[in-house]
Amino acid sequence: MVNKKQRFIEVIKADLKPRGQKISLIKFIIDPITRFHWYLRATEHLRDKKLFKPIFYIVKYLFLSLSRKLGFSIPINTLGKGVYIPHYGTIVVNSRAFIGDNSVLNVGVCIGRHPGSKELVPTIGKSVFLAPGVKVFGKVNIGDGCLLGANAVVTKDIPAHKLAVGIPAKIIDDVSSETLKSYGLII
Repeated sequence: MVNKKQRFIEVIKADLKPRGQKISLIKFIIDPITRFHWYLRATEHLRDKKLFKPIFYIVKYLFLSLSRKLGFSIPINTLGKGVYIPHYGTIVVNSRAFIGDNSVLNVGVCIGRHPGSKELVPTIGKSVFLAPGVKVFGKVNIGDGCLLGANAVVTKDIPAHKLAVGIPAKIIDDVSSETLKSYGLII
C-alpha cells in the first residue's frame, strides 16, 4: 500500500517530468513554476494534518503569494498529476473544476462555472492540450486526449480524441496517438 508521503513524492515527480526536471533544490530556487507545483502539492498534502497546521499555513501563504505573482488562480485539488504549465501568465481555474493527469495549461486559459449555478463546472480529461486563450464554461466534459485550439470557447461536451477550435468551439478533426505525442502528451 502506498502511503501519503510516497504519493506526494510520486505526484511531485510527475509534475516535474514534463518540465524535464527531477527533484532538485537548484530548480526549486530558480524556477518559479517548479516552486508553484511544490507549494500546490504541499498545501494539498498538509491540508488535513492537524499536527502540521502551522506549517500548512506557512506553505499556503507561500503558495498564494507565488500564485498572485505568476498570475495563476489555480486552487488546490483541481489539477491531476503531471499537469504541465509551460510559462506564467493569467490562468484561472474554478475551485470545483478538475483537470486530468498529464494535461497542458497555456497562458490565458479560463475554466469557469455556468453563471446560473456554482455546481455547473467543467471536467477536463487526461492528456488534454488547452492552447493559449481557451475558455471552458459550464457543465462541460472534455474527453481524454483532446486538443483545444487557441482562443476556443467551449460550452458543450467534446468527446475523447477530438480537435476543437473556434468561437463557439466546433469539432473539426480526430486526434491520433502520434499527434498527442507530438504535443508532448502521454497517452
